[in-house]
Amino acid sequence: MPQTIEAPAPISFADPAVQRCPFSSYAGLRDDQPVYVDPLTGNYVLTRYEDIRKALLNVKVLRNRTGLNATRNDAAANAVYEEKGWMPIDTLVSNDPPDHRTYRTLVDKVFTPARVGALEPRIEEIIEELIDGFIDQDEIDFLQAFAVRLPMFVIAEQLGVPRSDMDRFKLWSDVSVESVSPVLTSQREVEIAELLTDMQRYLAEEIERVRETPNETLISHLANTETDGRLLDMRELLSIIHQLLVAGNETTTTTLASGMKLMIEQPALAEAICADPTRAKPFVEETLRLLSPVQTLFRRVAEDVEIAGTTIPAGALVEVRYGAANRDPRQYAVPDVIDLDRKNASSHLAFGAGPHLCIGNQLARGELRLAFQHLTRRLTNMRATRGEDSYRWMTSYIAHGPDQLWMAFDKRG
Repeated sequence: MPQTIEAPAPISFADPAVQRCPFSSYAGLRDDQPVYVDPLTGNYVLTRYEDIRKALLNVKVLRNRTGLNATRNDAAANAVYEEKGWMPIDTLVSNDPPDHRTYRTLVDKVFTPARVGALEPRIEEIIEELIDGFIDQDEIDFLQAFAVRLPMFVIAEQLGVPRSDMDRFKLWSDVSVESVSPVLTSQREVEIAELLTDMQRYLAEEIERVRETPNETLISHLANTETDGRLLDMRELLSIIHQLLVAGNETTTTTLASGMKLMIEQPALAEAICADPTRAKPFVEETLRLLSPVQTLFRRVAEDVEIAGTTIPAGALVEVRYGAANRDPRQYAVPDVIDLDRKNASSHLAFGAGPHLCIGNQLARGELRLAFQHLTRRLTNMRATRGEDSYRWMTSYIAHGPDQLWMAFDKRG
């Protein structure tokens, strides 16, 4: 009797197992189905670098107002915003030209390269403070001891809020990332709305305070800087500050953890950075490329569009899979290997491309570069301490990286 061979189950990026390690799925789709219809969500998934880059630049047809960000369609969640806070509004991530440019111009005014560069001495002080706090411990969870704290402390200072509220900000940031998922239940949308209106009320108090007494914080600059001859209203400010909160820490936290895992697995990387701190920059770019902290974002199709021979209908939701693009062998030689001499590493799409390039990318890159320089200068023989249980990978439709990393190390020198 002939043996029956079962066909493999179709891939879905709503599957938690795929979310924890999506890279083999990307490789399988990239060659045969570069525009793939996810069987659970119905989304059109792009996996080739060139297709994704073109999609990000085609802002006329592939729109950022997807219904997954500010303007969702859940009536119960919207009622929470109406009753307890402010209805979210499309400003940056969920907006399109020409309105997007108004808000982006304002943020660019207060998030200049000079301002980011001037932060570096303070960032280095925070890094050293954090390392001092754990360097005498026999074992640490790197996430809790360092990776979560560094970007949260930096963005908290920039927003002008106390460190004592860090846990609340981390929760708000985490649920903000979750809120973009296309597979949320209505109940979860309501729960997230409850948490985010709590954040709105907190930030509104800060906005009112700095409008009465301006200072040098980022919130004050945003609240008191005119764009198109006017100050932004409360809904606009809350939207922008909310997005800066997420951009200012989620990407950095997960990339710090992913980079540490790479150094544990390949100790020569840490030694190379210690010997030559300029090697931290290509290490950061390769970590962002190899283990993209944001695996996907979304675009809504405004009119029928053809991509890689497939016609995607108007109204469809497209996933621009950054994590797949960044390992495309058509763009990167030996893409699954970290290479500190890769010439085109910084062409990765971990921060997106085009008019919606991540606002906080320069701040994130600076924090990451300085962190790995200081960590490798003070620590050596970094090692996992709990076998397979040392690492736990987050389950998220959007984000990717460890959310637990148990390790030990020796003091260098």
